[in-house]
Formats: sequence, structure tokens, C-alpha cells
Amino acid sequence: MLSLAASLGQGFFYWPQTSPAEGGTVNSSIVSRAEDAIVEHYQAIPAPGYVFDSWSLYPRGEHTESLYVHTWDPRLIYPLDIKMITAHFIKEDTVAEPARKDLEIRRKEGNQMELSVFSQSGVGYTIHNSSNMQDWVTIGAGEGNGEEHVWTFPMQRGGNGFYRLLKTGNAVRPGSAVFGELSFMGTPQFGGEKGSAWVRLWEYDSRIADKAAELFAEQIIEEIPIGPGLKRFRFDLGDKSKANPDRDYYITAAIYEKGRVGDVNARIYFLNGFNSVDFPSEFSAMLQ
Repeated sequence: MLSLAASLGQGFFYWPQTSPAEGGTVNSSIVSRAEDAIVEHYQAIPAPGYVFDSWSLYPRGEHTESLYVHTWDPRLIYPLDIKMITAHFIKEDTVAEPARKDLEIRRKEGNQMELSVFSQSGVGYTIHNSSNMQDWVTIGAGEGNGEEHVWTFPMQRGGNGFYRLLKTGNAVRPGSAVFGELSFMGTPQFGGEKGSAWVRLWEYDSRIADKAAELFAEQIIEEIPIGPGLKRFRFDLGDKSKANPDRDYYITAAIYEKGRVGDVNARIYFLNGFNSVDFPSEFSAMLQ
């Protein structure tokens, strides 16, 4: 891996981009310089008809304020790569989908309640109901398959209603090196279509600058819906017992048109930045 020592004369730490491209712009400014700290401001400015939603940060993470303040030490050594961060905008009349919760409850027409769970493969789900939080009754059950499970039933009358979600089983092998969830925002142009995800775990020696990374583990996940809306899928990679403590590891991931895994021209979404991981660990990120 190539690296360099940053200097006070260097430009911005990040290379900002916007999603969608027409959704807005980013103003970057260096507000202060010192021998041990450079403070930068990245201001997301929505275009007419759009509002700011969130930042996707390098190497991974999120930030919900339109002004992102970044401070870094120019004396340290940083990887020689393009460090992308993305400002996400949505149209003013769009309701952003909330972050995933284990259990979501919504009131429907006709005095109905709807409970939904985004399930994990290999995990069993049971919904319980109580009027006093002491006596619980099972009202729904299902086996996880990586999709949303929905239960609908009449609302309780004349009293309080409480609900709880119980999960059984283990979605991840105990010996897994890295596991987690990847998500992406699908677009209407791929409505009704499905793709295949290719998630790979790489091993490298950070002490050797000119040695390429080697593939440690990989997983191909078929039949992933890529239509409009927020989509998620789980992955489970590698055997932690085979990891070398003297090596470092990172993840790459991409979604391709069905049947064309590995074809760069068919790639739809991919994991941005350098995504370093430790073993064992849980990793979550948004594909762009």
C-alpha cells in the first residue's frame, strides 16, 4: 500500500460528491491551519426542489447535519487514495425511509395494526402481545429469509396494548471472520429486476508497499431485488481461525446484473472507500 506524509500545503482531505448529481452541491473550505491540526468544513447545499438528507463518510459512517466538520493532523501518514464522501439529497416531497428497526408498528385503515420485521436468514421471529406487560400471548411467528415479514391484526379496544419481538437461532456462524448487512437505495429504472452481490474479503501486509492484496474469502448472494426503495441483504464471510494476526483485512462489495457477477460493465452499486475490518466483527455500510 502506498502512503504519504501530508503537509500543511496539501489540499483538502476529502473529495466530496453528491447523490443524485442534480440534488445539490458541496462547498469545501479550510477554516484553520496549524502544525498539528487542519480544520475543514464541508457544507451540503441542496438544489431547488431538494433537501439535504445525510452524509456517507470515508471509510464508513454517516453524519446527519448538512455541515460536516473534519479535523486531521497533517503530521500523520495517510493512505494515498481518493477519500470520497457523499452528500445525499432527496426531493422535498419525498419521505425518507427510516433507519431499520427490529420491529416497526403502524396503524392501518379499518382499525388494523401492522407489525413489520426485516428478517435475517436462519433466525426465527415470534411476536407477543400483552395488555399488562406480564401475561404475554403469541400472535405471530415466522422464519427469517432476508426479506420483510409483516403481520396484520385488529387493534386492541378499551385498554393498553404492548408488543415484543423475540428472536431465536443464530444468523451468523460462530467462526465467522466478518458478518453484517449491506444496503443500497434502488432506483425505479430497475423496478422488478434482481441482481447478484459479490462480497469479498482481502488480506494484505501493510508493511510491504508493492505487494498486492490476496483474496481471503468471498460470497456471492443471488436474487437481490434492485427496484426502487431501500434494499438490504446480509453476508457472512471467512473463517476467523484461519486469519493471520500479522496481516490486515478489508472488504469490497458490488451488485451486478443477474448472471454477470464480476463484469465491470454490469455493475450497478458498489462499496465506496477503503473498508478495513477486524476479526471477528460486524460490518454495515451503504453501497453507492
